[in-house]
Amino acid sequence: MENSRMRKVVRLIPETKGSFDFYEEKNEKEINEIKKETPSSNIDYSNPLIEVKGLKKSFGELLVLNNISTNIYPGEKVVVIGPSGSGKSTFLRCLNCMEDPSGGSIIFDGEDLADLKVDINKHREKIGMVFQQFNLFNNLTVLQNITVAPIHLGVKKLRKAQFKNFFIKIGNAFRKEKKPLIEAKSKKEIVKEATDNAMKLLKRIGLEEKASVYPSTLSGGQKQIIDIIRALNMNPKVMLFDEPTSALDPEMVGEVLDLIKDLASEGMTMVIVTHEMGFAKEVGTRVLLMADGIIAEEGTPSEVFDNPKNPRTIQFLKAVL
Repeated sequence: MENSRMRKVVRLIPETKGSFDFYEEKNEKEINEIKKETPSSNIDYSNPLIEVKGLKKSFGELLVLNNISTNIYPGEKVVVIGPSGSGKSTFLRCLNCMEDPSGGSIIFDGEDLADLKVDINKHREKIGMVFQQFNLFNNLTVLQNITVAPIHLGVKKLRKAQFKNFFIKIGNAFRKEKKPLIEAKSKKEIVKEATDNAMKLLKRIGLEEKASVYPSTLSGGQKQIIDIIRALNMNPKVMLFDEPTSALDPEMVGEVLDLIKDLASEGMTMVIVTHEMGFAKEVGTRVLLMADGIIAEEGTPSEVFDNPKNPRTIQFLKAVL
């Protein structure tokens, strides 16, 4: 199968500013009505944040994702639902190339993440990911878990700037017009900024007293919340949630969902794979129903849940509602 990572970068601009690609068969009046009933005041439909075009993913002979195309706009809360084995988690993991696509394009910040020439780690800094199982470092405190990534990246950028400045200084010794040095924060400033941001996030959720404890002392819900906070401390442009409550006891689910709801209300762009149908209806601005490796149906929560068109959607909703 053709490897899309070798393809050139393609920019996929919507034909009409503010258009909904998933309503291409609807007329303008119907689209306007959909916009009215969708909680989209914080959504910018003029330019997609992530563009997925013809996405395919195979594991050997097994085709898991089959020619998926969709756009994710700034401020959207895209909820992905569907039966087990439908490709939901694989789709999510392909969005930041944790699973390498077998075909198609994923455009983020003007670059195709499926292209091997693209520095995927640079883009992952702006794509937060929260998994089913919380992945905290047990040998680090809560505060250290939250700050380890931004400090590491900040120091890496500092060293790069220092290296470049070394040669700029040498060159300036022979230049009439001196080239300015690259400005960079000191390591002390990097650590302070990461720590201050982490403490603000912990205080916001009422867990600042847990900053110096180790993950083993936390409940499952608290661990998942810290995992979300850790991703937020990188200031991502989009958050990807892969069934964030599936590993939690029922009484712990609510606190994690409440935090995600708060982020949604503040305009954070999200793609959420979930089995929580009530949560999907409440938070989602758009719902994707996946089945057999394709998007079987998509639309607003009221369209998908209250008036589904695809027989596969109707079958699934009957089983879970």
